[in-house]
Amino acid sequence: MSYHVNGHEITVNFPVNSISSNKNSIAFTDSQGKNKTTFAKRTEAINFLKWLISSNK
Repeated sequence: MSYHVNGHEITVNFPVNSISSNKNSIAFTDSQGKNKTTFAKRTEAINFLKWLISSNK
């Protein structure tokens, strides 16, 4: 699945095994390996984190 923010696409290959957040960065491990995404605003990072958690069911 893909998540779109500010014209950028973040591809996530579910299932997600682990998630970590630090300020504006979200790191996660999916079926393809480790990924880290840094957002310009904390609210964008929180929205992505919410999407990641809700889509990982």
